Amino acid sequence: MHKLATPMCDNELGREILKQLGALQLNGMVPPNGMERSLVKASMSMQKPALMEVHMRFMKQFSELERDWQLMKDPMAAKPETRPAKKKAVSLEGMRSIRLLELKVGKRYHGRVLHATLCADAFFLNLIQTMVEDEDGYAARVMIEDSLAGLTSWAKVQGRYPNGAKIAIKAPLLSELPDDSVALYVNTEDDLIVQSDFPAVSVEVNVWAKLDAAALRAEGNRLFAKQDWTGSIELYTKCIQKCLDSVRRKPTSNKHKKKGASENGTTSNGKVVDETVMLAFSNRAAAWMKSCHYERALKDAHEALTLEPHHLKSIYRKGCALHGMQQYELACKCFELALEQSPEKDIKLALQKSQTCDMQSRRGVYELSKYLVGGFEGPLPEFSDYVGPVEIRSSEGRCRRGLFVTKDVEVGELLLVSNALVVVHNGNHATGKNTSPSGRSNALLRDELLCSLSNLLLKSPKWLEQACSLADCECHGNTKVPPLELFRPNSKWTAGKEDVVLPRLKGVLLQNALDESGSCTRVLQAGRGSQFLGLWPLPSFINHSCTANAVRLHVGDALFLHASRHLEAGEEVTLAYVNTLLPKQMRHELLEKDHWEFTCSCSRCDLESNLSAPLKQVTKRFQSLWGWKEAVTPGQVECFKMAKLALRLEHLLKQKGLYLYERQLVRASFFVAYWVGYLNIDRLGTLCVKLPLPDMLIDAVTAVAPSDTMTSFFAGYWLKRLEEQGASRPVIHDAQQRAIHIYRCVYGNQTSGLLKQLLEAHEANTIL
Repeated sequence: MHKLATPMCDNELGREILKQLGALQLNGMVPPNGMERSLVKASMSMQKPALMEVHMRFMKQFSELERDWQLMKDPMAAKPETRPAKKKAVSLEGMRSIRLLELKVGKRYHGRVLHATLCADAFFLNLIQTMVEDEDGYAARVMIEDSLAGLTSWAKVQGRYPNGAKIAIKAPLLSELPDDSVALYVNTEDDLIVQSDFPAVSVEVNVWAKLDAAALRAEGNRLFAKQDWTGSIELYTKCIQKCLDSVRRKPTSNKHKKKGASENGTTSNGKVVDETVMLAFSNRAAAWMKSCHYERALKDAHEALTLEPHHLKSIYRKGCALHGMQQYELACKCFELALEQSPEKDIKLALQKSQTCDMQSRRGVYELSKYLVGGFEGPLPEFSDYVGPVEIRSSEGRCRRGLFVTKDVEVGELLLVSNALVVVHNGNHATGKNTSPSGRSNALLRDELLCSLSNLLLKSPKWLEQACSLADCECHGNTKVPPLELFRPNSKWTAGKEDVVLPRLKGVLLQNALDESGSCTRVLQAGRGSQFLGLWPLPSFINHSCTANAVRLHVGDALFLHASRHLEAGEEVTLAYVNTLLPKQMRHELLEKDHWEFTCSCSRCDLESNLSAPLKQVTKRFQSLWGWKEAVTPGQVECFKMAKLALRLEHLLKQKGLYLYERQLVRASFFVAYWVGYLNIDRLGTLCVKLPLPDMLIDAVTAVAPSDTMTSFFAGYWLKRLEEQGASRPVIHDAQQRAIHIYRCVYGNQTSGLLKQLLEAHEANTIL
């Protein structure tokens, strides 16, 4: 159980995250990029260079998380660590020596001892991990069960198991890990004996002890200039501690001491001390912001302003921290106060950015025209989160939560905007233009996303609670409805008073993270590389329907959600989890294949269930021809069969006497059959008159899947064909309005001129 009170993330939370990542790492979920196969091969052949590369990449992958965890410890409450007692000497007499190549996987060699040298820096997740090399030059990874793991820093672990130390492992066991690689497994720290002259725990030399507070701050500034945020934070902290210690220190009885003088160059009135500590707090706030620790940056900026209320940089940094926390109104006040002192360009730009985000978060007004007309090229704009006329509540008759509208909503109205909590890109993401993937697989993107999420949870209690509020595919039962203030900018959200159980990070990520197509992370093919993977908290509460009423639009790392049809107050907002331009049986098979633990019971599924008997043979025939959906060249035998299937379906719909909307829903399920039918009109001859008009099919697929690329493509294709055939102006205008309606569902209530520009660009194959 982990409380969300200050401090924002305690050591227990950091240890739990490291343990979860350690378990996933050993199961092969978070291997270093491109090293999955080479890790297994290198571990079996005991090749030192390859194993060392894997070990170092593992360390690099998790080092940022470990450093953030160490920063979470309260430095002001830190106590000097004492050297633990030395281990008792263990006799190795009577034990025969054994070499690495003599070890067989899965066999423990009792009465034998492996003499080797530690040849890598140790680190820990759930186990301490290091490497050994024997006299023959062969190497192996080592996993150690040690009570020190998770209780201290990597530096202390490296002190207990120093690189270069001679060691002996009693009863060695070469174990096969869940990721199919092998490693030496030491199930108790007493079985690994450090034999060299290295101390059991190294004594750290404090090189900063002799520096005064001003020198420590100067060293912190030097590291800050080198973009070593963690190192600069550590030195600023030492500077603050030294200043506070000098203030607390009792005056000496030295009669010869000059009046007004004190140690470290400070004066007895504390003016120099106050200035030094104020600057250290202010500089540390800047370093915290560079590390995205906005709450801590705000706290340090406040401390600096307590000492010097008019310090310009502290006021500016306070505004930047508030902006990072999405407290835009308060950020504007800080920047306005800073401008009164100095009309600097950076302050003006920061104020303008906060004012824009404040307006976006309150009114939901975003300027997208230049970005959309430009073909999604150019620098990525910054967007504020926006929570529109929606609320989270439990779905009636369901044991799950959903998103509902609080008032009547029209087509194209903006429901919400959510920035990704974490996102990883496959290729260049400096601009919003869709680029081809760089070659990294979905498995690697997923692993990067997992590490990013793990690191993020240590930075803010708000981000932590957002992640904890999401459903977990491995730990079901999260039915608590979180407050909407948790996701709304400028809200007065405070950390929850109740304990929050840290969810399984893997489960949260697999259940809720999406790629650019809206596919859930857990169902993505491991080998195919998506353009990006991301986790958007508030949209994760949206449930599935085969007649979805909302459309996602990704602009940079922001997700815009627009209504795709009229919604009445209290109606649930839904998205499609699978391809909905398919018959019910195939849609449900896709949901089952993707391991969604529900059966869709929307109005469309109920309609097709009632028509299951007459549609049975049509559906079966459609499935048998589905493999030819990509080859819709007119004249092919299979295409002609698919076209005749559309005629058969029309005959069934006429017999059942369904309403127009019901017929449209069924037609959307067999859209491909109708599409092929239009391409084979010449072969159908006089039978083609039995097909519905193309505008009716456009209305059908728009009602079901307006965001599907096939919908916009079909509407654009038919409009272009009408223009080529010289159709009358009213007919072309009607086709244009249908296409523009589709674009309004996707891009929202943009101007008619802009939507028409998008349509023309689409026809010219520059967009979509």
